[in-house]
Amino acid sequence: MCTPSAGDMAADGWSLIGHTPTITLAEPARAPDGGPPDWREVVPRSRDSFLTRLFTGLELRLRPDGSAEARLGTGTPLAGTWRSQSGHVLVTTQAGDGSTLDGLVPAGDARGEFDAVYTGRGRVGGVIAHVRQSLVPHQGPSSGQEPAQEPVQEPAQESQPGPPPEPQPGPPVPAGMDESAAVRELRTRLNRASLRGRWLGALGPVESLVVTEAEGLVERGQALGGGFLRLARGTDVAAGLAPGPGGWTLVVLVRAPETLTGFAVEDRPALRRLGADLLTAGRHAQAAPVLDLAAELYGHDPPRGAAELIDRLGLSDARIRCAFAESAYARLPGLLVTAAESRRELTLGPRAFNPWLDALRFVRSSAEALNETLVRLADLTDAHRRRPWRGRTGPPGADALHAAAEASAAATGSMCAALREIGSHLDGPEAVEASSEHADRLLARGQETLGAAARRLASAGPPDPGAEAATPHETVTLAIRDGVETLALLRAHMRRSDPASAARFVREQARQASHITAGYVETWRALLDDAWEKILSTDMALPFYERMVTLLLDLDLPEDALAVSEMSRARAFADALHAAGEADEEPSRGLIGAGPVDRTALLGLLTSHESAVVEYFLSGDLLAIWVCSRGGQVTSVTRRIDRARLAEDVAEFGRLARTPRHDAGSRTATAGVLSRLGAVLWDVIPDGLLPADPDEPVTVVPHAELFRVPFSALIDGSGSYLVERHAIRVLPALALTPDLTSDLTSGPVPGGPPTLVALVNPSPMAEGESLDWTERRFGAITSMYGEHVLHTGPAASVATLREVAGQGTVLYFGTHARAVPDLRGDPLASHLVLAPSAGHDGILHARDVPALGITADLVILAACETGAGAVTADGVIGLSRAFLTAGPTGLITTLYPVGERASLELMADFHESWLLDGREPVSALRHAQARAASSQRASAREPHLWAAFTFFGLGSRTPAGVPIRTPNTEGTP
Repeated sequence: MCTPSAGDMAADGWSLIGHTPTITLAEPARAPDGGPPDWREVVPRSRDSFLTRLFTGLELRLRPDGSAEARLGTGTPLAGTWRSQSGHVLVTTQAGDGSTLDGLVPAGDARGEFDAVYTGRGRVGGVIAHVRQSLVPHQGPSSGQEPAQEPVQEPAQESQPGPPPEPQPGPPVPAGMDESAAVRELRTRLNRASLRGRWLGALGPVESLVVTEAEGLVERGQALGGGFLRLARGTDVAAGLAPGPGGWTLVVLVRAPETLTGFAVEDRPALRRLGADLLTAGRHAQAAPVLDLAAELYGHDPPRGAAELIDRLGLSDARIRCAFAESAYARLPGLLVTAAESRRELTLGPRAFNPWLDALRFVRSSAEALNETLVRLADLTDAHRRRPWRGRTGPPGADALHAAAEASAAATGSMCAALREIGSHLDGPEAVEASSEHADRLLARGQETLGAAARRLASAGPPDPGAEAATPHETVTLAIRDGVETLALLRAHMRRSDPASAARFVREQARQASHITAGYVETWRALLDDAWEKILSTDMALPFYERMVTLLLDLDLPEDALAVSEMSRARAFADALHAAGEADEEPSRGLIGAGPVDRTALLGLLTSHESAVVEYFLSGDLLAIWVCSRGGQVTSVTRRIDRARLAEDVAEFGRLARTPRHDAGSRTATAGVLSRLGAVLWDVIPDGLLPADPDEPVTVVPHAELFRVPFSALIDGSGSYLVERHAIRVLPALALTPDLTSDLTSGPVPGGPPTLVALVNPSPMAEGESLDWTERRFGAITSMYGEHVLHTGPAASVATLREVAGQGTVLYFGTHARAVPDLRGDPLASHLVLAPSAGHDGILHARDVPALGITADLVILAACETGAGAVTADGVIGLSRAFLTAGPTGLITTLYPVGERASLELMADFHESWLLDGREPVSALRHAQARAASSQRASAREPHLWAAFTFFGLGSRTPAGVPIRTPNTEGTP
């Protein structure tokens, strides 16, 4: 295009339209220690796909009067100015929501390359993007008209928990007049929303810059080499372009930090409000140190009253929002724990029942004042009846008068003593309601006693209306009647205050707040792209989840506690499953990932789940168990346990299972460990909640070290193995079931019986002994399939696996395996041993499994420790996770090393129960294990020979076909 000027520009100016843009993002990467961010340029990720839509079809109009208009691809208009500068045209525009688009176009080029910086609102916090785009002349509408293109509506962003959209930036609103001079001075300094001041280089060639212009755009700055600089969103960051060897380079600068000194404890509220004002204005980098200083000052003293606790909660929320906006994720775990502890103290601490305690204090003080009045009257009437009167002691009726006053004083005295005992043990709305009803009964009894005394006095009347005795009689009668009315008013006051409803309101607020706060971790996870970062983020947030689960259980909200338990586990796994299922679909705005867990969705999932569920959660020495019967009814069980002993028992069974030879002592030790684990983990489940039919599956969701527990081998109180009572399948989280169920029900159902693809006894073996015995006798399994393909020796290679991964409904591995048991190693280096082939050593690592294209819906990993790996909040990281992510809906894995002969015999028995007897795979594995257990002599039981095998997942969509013989249950446990 030609250089625009008033002389050579068309009458209505120049209209340009953009081709496909190239976009990079500038974002801060916080150091793990929470230090200053290290800014970097990154290419947009799936959650940033909206940026491409913003600039696809960008329209730019430059008018002769120096005004500029732009319209983004979504229809958003921007307005500003243009001017010629150093052989370029500088365009600066701004939208109504504060977004800016500033760029440079070479003058005299018919097809200009638009180099621009866009600042606007991102998913959380602000976004800075460097946009490079070819602009070509465009026949747009005439001057003064809007472009003909209809605005493109942004698709609705997926509902995500966490911080609401960032508000428009603006100057902080001054708080009240209770600010100290130090706070007022700080507010004045921070109120400067201009480029003026000292800036430090964060990205690009500029290391520092002192800006003297008051506001707006800095042009031809010496440090910028003729480029430009402008306030980015939030006024804490400046962004622009500077010329470099390869073209225009993005520059990002941050404000030099303010010095925060000279503040006292009394400044806490004012600093908190100032930080909130800055946060509302979008000035996160300035808000964060102010809020941190307020938190530090609050930490000097314990909270004083519920109002200050609420202030501290608001402060925690503001600091969490700042951490999101600055991508300071390393700070989130500690901030979330602080918020959870404040929420617990507000909900269950001594101030949790303030509305009721305030009402109770008012009732007590009023009742005690009444009692003091009646006690004085009793003393006066006693003195009155002792006075000499007309030759005798006391006037007529004085004894009855004193008796009424004394009885009223005694009744109100005992009532006050009982009222003082109320409220000392409050732990929920039920206790508040019970204490309220007790207080009402006490007041009612006092009211009845005083009313009876008043009626007796009224019926007797004064002995002589004109006599001296009439005045005391009227005084006592009126005082007792006033007491009756006072007690009636106190009862009405308690009914109006409705303390139980107030306590329930506090509990409901805590329930809602727990899910909102827990949703911050969901938002955190959604902003991470690397699976390991997601796993570690959930692990880092585990102390927060532990506090929230225990709080909700203490509040007697088991379903909400279960929802938070689900939020704490297998979220990256759920993302991976969901992304695998959505791989062929058009990405929507935001991440392709599993939706957030909430109470409503979880209860719907439980209602539709076709089996009972037992989910565990460990928090310190607290063991929480949720038992969900088929249909969705949730029952919770909590127990205080010896966590150290539990961990020792789990480790001890692992050691015993790896013992090559067993004797009477090791067998006794094994039985003892399994009995102790059964007593802690299973015997505490109330009777009647789990199915009576042993072949009806029970889904077990372990937690922490419980992933290493062989649940089928637990010994219950009757001395029986659990496998004799229940068919167990294991999942790392209930939230995985929607995607697994989708695969289970929506995939193509094979028209015939199951078909087998097996890789058995690879050779040469890179690790371990050859499995010749297994290869020779594998016909016991293949004979039960109508169609099978068996690869052995050199043919059982990774190359072969890649060829056959899309064949068969059952994929069987009969080989060796190795698990990496903790995060100090690389759990995704857990592997199966196959035969070497050209370009491959035969070691199939877990990280390589999802790319194989497996179509089988049941995978049998008959090798050592294929279900083991590093235990995290996201489940077990190893082969089991890798294969389930690859597509199958069911796996048979092993927790511990297994013997060659015992494994093949157990798997042959499993196939017989499945393919010949027509049972479901989970039930077939139960039958095979139960038969193996019953075949061992009571004095020589070695459950490790069969207990390692675990059904992981939901099941198989492949029908077993018509049984070729009648199922035989004789002699079957």
